[in-house]
Amino acid sequence: MEPEIDNRTFRDYTDEEIDNKLQADVEVHNKKVRRIVIIFVILLLFLFRGTIAYWVKFGIAIPSGYTKEIIDTSKDPIQINYSEREQEKKKFTYHSLINKGTMEITPQAHYILSGKVIAYNHDFLFISKFFDSAALYDLGASWGKLADKKLLKEYFKVYSHKIQLTGVRRLNWSWRSDIPYDEKYITSHLSHTHVIPANRNIMAAMLKLRMYQDVKLEGELVDMTSHDVKNHKIYTYKTSLSRSDTDNSSRGFGSCETMYVTKVQIGNRIYK
Repeated sequence: MEPEIDNRTFRDYTDEEIDNKLQADVEVHNKKVRRIVIIFVILLLFLFRGTIAYWVKFGIAIPSGYTKEIIDTSKDPIQINYSEREQEKKKFTYHSLINKGTMEITPQAHYILSGKVIAYNHDFLFISKFFDSAALYDLGASWGKLADKKLLKEYFKVYSHKIQLTGVRRLNWSWRSDIPYDEKYITSHLSHTHVIPANRNIMAAMLKLRMYQDVKLEGELVDMTSHDVKNHKIYTYKTSLSRSDTDNSSRGFGSCETMYVTKVQIGNRIYK
């Protein structure tokens, strides 16, 4: 037996009314979607505002010139030490490129590094207002017989990282036991350099670097002093001045070089 239907609960709609109703429903749905998307985008912008501002500021590197000179990675870095009088004369105040931090920089030596990129790190989650404010980039580089891409890929594992809880930056490496060079040669032909970019364009150029590229950096090895006025503390960071020191007993803690970079060569492009 068929159920009885009360026709009074139904109404006949014209095609035009049905179309208008559908369009209205679609428009309401689209408004909701747009609202959700806008809220999501605003949330992302808020959460990653620092990263976005970072890449907007340093995303474009403009060459200052071009050169026919090929980067020679076969030779050791060039270092010309300054006398105490020269150090004092060259001392200057550095203003951070990312915050309002300032620090006193004392150049120790003119320095030129031509090497193969074996590691890099600029993804610093926590930024202090002292050393981190200046040294925005860590570069692992090798030269001499260790500037061979095939050898590096076959024998080495290298990575640069920062221990977020302590702020310590490290270059960790290991190599296969059958590598044709001894430990003394290996440890004296690679370095971990904390880069203080002289300006925005230098930092943008550093961000262009990729693994196993040849790069040439020119500038100065520097000591840095930061004053914590609020807590009445003075922080001093010293650079290594040798490629043969290998531990925290060196002049630069952990034997790392801190370099104020004024010129970068990548391929035939020069950035200043």
